[in-house]
Amino acid sequence: MGYASHPEEKSDPVARAESDLSLEVVILLVFGVFMLLFGLLLFRIHTGELPYAPDSTYGLFLVIVSFQIVTMGKTPFGDLRRSWAVIVLGVCTAVIGMAACFIPGLLAEPVRILVGILLSAGGAALLAQLFFSEDKARLWLKIPGILRHLTVACIIVYVVSIVLGLVTLLPGITTDSVTAVLLIVYGVGFFYLAWCIQKANRLYPPEGTQ
Repeated sequence: MGYASHPEEKSDPVARAESDLSLEVVILLVFGVFMLLFGLLLFRIHTGELPYAPDSTYGLFLVIVSFQIVTMGKTPFGDLRRSWAVIVLGVCTAVIGMAACFIPGLLAEPVRILVGILLSAGGAALLAQLFFSEDKARLWLKIPGILRHLTVACIIVYVVSIVLGLVTLLPGITTDSVTAVLLIVYGVGFFYLAWCIQKANRLYPPEGTQ
């Protein structure tokens, strides 16, 4: 069944306007909302006002990561070509994440360790790529404007990712309140990074989109 067109909709540019947000930016926004909300709720979880299932939280994180891997080939350790191996890797990650969400306690330790490794080792790998790749920070810092903002945003996200990964692997090294603040900073960092990428894509459109 089709949808009938209405004349008033055709004359309304707002109704016809489409978002120019890229899939990468949308996923970053989802990550930002996830981390920000988790950080805010963790204050009340710490006081016992809200129930908390760590497995489900880690599982949901893995599902979001898997979506990024499958759709764009972007892994926590860097970008890869979307081969079948990468897609299978993403699907397997999603299955593990969903299992952790659906059956709390089944994969408690393995999922926690996996998420900790993805955050810490992934953040370290991305930070190294940022500074050692000739087409990233080395180039971006030479150009005033949004590319410098992009460099700062990447540094914030990657460094906080490393710290949160260590907190996940070694839960006793900090308090829940500090972890909550780190999560909020992480979420804001994702929003900042998403804004930078969106603006950079507008100023420097990828080849083939001009």
